[in-house]
Amino acid sequence: MMENISNILQRRGYSEKQSARVAAELQDINDSLKSHLSKWLVSEEESDYHAEGFSLLELKRKFDMTYPAALLTMDWLIKEPENAIRSINRGIK
Repeated sequence: MMENISNILQRRGYSEKQSARVAAELQDINDSLKSHLSKWLVSEEESDYHAEGFSLLELKRKFDMTYPAALLTMDWLIKEPENAIRSINRGIK
Protein backbone atom coordinates (compact mmCIF):
# COMPACT_ATOMS: atom_id res chain seq x y z
CA MET A 1 0.00 0.00 0.00
CA MET A 2 2.72 2.49 0.99
CA GLU A 3 4.60 1.85 -2.25
CA ASN A 4 1.40 2.56 -4.19
CA ILE A 5 0.82 5.81 -2.28
CA SER A 6 4.42 6.83 -2.90
CA ASN A 7 4.14 6.11 -6.63
CA ILE A 8 0.90 8.08 -6.91
CA LEU A 9 2.45 11.02 -5.05
CA GLN A 10 5.43 10.98 -7.41
CA ARG A 11 3.13 11.00 -10.44
CA ARG A 12 1.44 14.04 -8.89
CA GLY A 13 4.65 16.03 -8.48
CA TYR A 14 6.30 14.89 -5.25
CA SER A 15 10.00 14.03 -5.26
CA GLU A 16 10.99 10.45 -4.49
CA LYS A 17 12.18 11.45 -1.00
CA GLN A 18 9.07 13.54 -0.26
CA SER A 19 6.72 10.86 -1.52
CA ALA A 20 8.31 8.16 0.66
CA ARG A 21 8.02 10.33 3.79
CA VAL A 22 4.48 11.52 3.10
CA ALA A 23 3.33 8.01 2.15
CA ALA A 24 4.67 6.68 5.45
CA GLU A 25 2.82 9.40 7.38
CA LEU A 26 -0.40 8.83 5.41
CA GLN A 27 -0.28 5.13 6.31
CA ASP A 28 -0.95 6.07 9.94
CA ILE A 29 -3.76 8.59 9.55
CA ASN A 30 -6.88 8.28 11.64
CA ASP A 31 -9.42 5.78 10.32
CA SER A 32 -11.98 8.53 9.86
CA LEU A 33 -9.73 10.11 7.19
CA LYS A 34 -8.79 6.95 5.27
CA SER A 35 -11.80 7.04 2.95
CA HIS A 36 -10.90 10.63 1.99
CA LEU A 37 -7.33 9.57 1.25
CA SER A 38 -8.48 6.56 -0.78
CA LYS A 39 -10.84 8.68 -2.84
CA TRP A 40 -8.08 11.18 -3.59
CA LEU A 41 -5.57 8.46 -4.49
CA VAL A 42 -7.99 6.87 -6.96
CA SER A 43 -9.63 9.91 -8.54
CA GLU A 44 -7.94 13.05 -7.12
CA GLU A 45 -11.35 13.95 -5.66
CA GLU A 46 -10.92 16.23 -2.66
CA SER A 47 -13.70 15.63 -0.17
CA ASP A 48 -14.11 17.73 2.95
CA TYR A 49 -13.91 16.71 6.59
CA HIS A 50 -14.42 18.69 9.80
CA ALA A 51 -12.71 18.31 13.18
CA GLU A 52 -12.11 20.65 16.10
CA GLY A 53 -13.84 23.50 14.27
CA PHE A 54 -11.62 23.23 11.19
CA SER A 55 -12.41 22.13 7.66
CA LEU A 56 -9.98 20.03 5.63
CA LEU A 57 -10.56 22.00 2.43
CA GLU A 58 -10.39 25.32 4.27
CA LEU A 59 -6.99 24.39 5.76
CA LYS A 60 -5.83 23.45 2.28
CA ARG A 61 -6.91 26.80 0.84
CA LYS A 62 -5.89 29.00 3.76
CA PHE A 63 -2.38 27.59 4.06
CA ASP A 64 -1.87 26.72 0.39
CA MET A 65 -1.39 23.03 1.20
CA THR A 66 -1.56 19.98 -0.97
CA TYR A 67 -4.48 17.68 -0.20
CA PRO A 68 -2.17 15.11 1.48
CA ALA A 69 -0.66 17.87 3.66
CA ALA A 70 -4.15 19.02 4.67
CA LEU A 71 -5.08 15.40 5.49
CA LEU A 72 -2.01 15.10 7.71
CA THR A 73 -2.86 18.40 9.42
CA MET A 74 -6.41 17.17 10.03
CA ASP A 75 -4.98 13.92 11.41
CA TRP A 76 -2.84 16.00 13.80
CA LEU A 77 -5.96 17.92 14.87
CA ILE A 78 -7.66 14.63 15.71
CA LYS A 79 -4.68 13.15 17.56
CA GLU A 80 -3.26 16.24 19.32
CA PRO A 81 -5.97 18.90 19.22
CA GLU A 82 -4.41 21.36 21.68
CA ASN A 83 -1.01 21.49 19.96
CA ALA A 84 -2.48 21.50 16.47
CA ILE A 85 -5.03 24.23 17.20
CA ARG A 86 -2.35 26.44 18.78
CA SER A 87 -0.09 25.99 15.78
CA ILE A 88 -2.87 26.57 13.22
CA ASN A 89 -4.00 29.71 15.01
CA ARG A 90 -0.43 31.01 14.87
CA GLY A 91 -0.44 30.42 11.12
CA ILE A 92 1.31 27.15 10.37
CA LYS A 93 3.46 26.95 7.27
